[in-house]
Amino acid sequence: MRTWMRAAALFSPLALGIVVAGPAPMAVAAEAGPLHTITCSFDKRVGTPWAPNSVTVKGFVRVRCTDQLDEANTAAHIQIYDGGWKDRGAPIVSHNKGPVIQVNDDTLKRPGTWKYRTEGTHFGQHGNTWALPTYYSPVRTLTRVH
Repeated sequence: MRTWMRAAALFSPLALGIVVAGPAPMAVAAEAGPLHTITCSFDKRVGTPWAPNSVTVKGFVRVRCTDQLDEANTAAHIQIYDGGWKDRGAPIVSHNKGPVIQVNDDTLKRPGTWKYRTEGTHFGQHGNTWALPTYYSPVRTLTRVH
């Protein structure tokens, strides 16, 4: 019996240097890259600014991914054309990691008739970090009378 116990101890995982102790350390796991490929893209031809009332302009951007992300940063920002495209108000940022991410923005219309569009940015992470090219919605001309 003792001989068998010595033999069992000799071939134990610890004696052989085989130790499995949970998941890999974070540094190793982060360097391993994604477990599977995820692709994301902006929905094209959406988010054209519209006027829900006489003083507000609204727009949105939508990103679709093939799976949920580990981290995400998606922003929508209404822009106005005044000799060049200029940001109107502050951007709205979402950290939603779901497979469909929609971010809505609204701001006050400038008095008069102006062209508006929605600008969208997105970067995400699933093992590796990537960024999509900036998205611009179709343009719409809106008027504020007062």
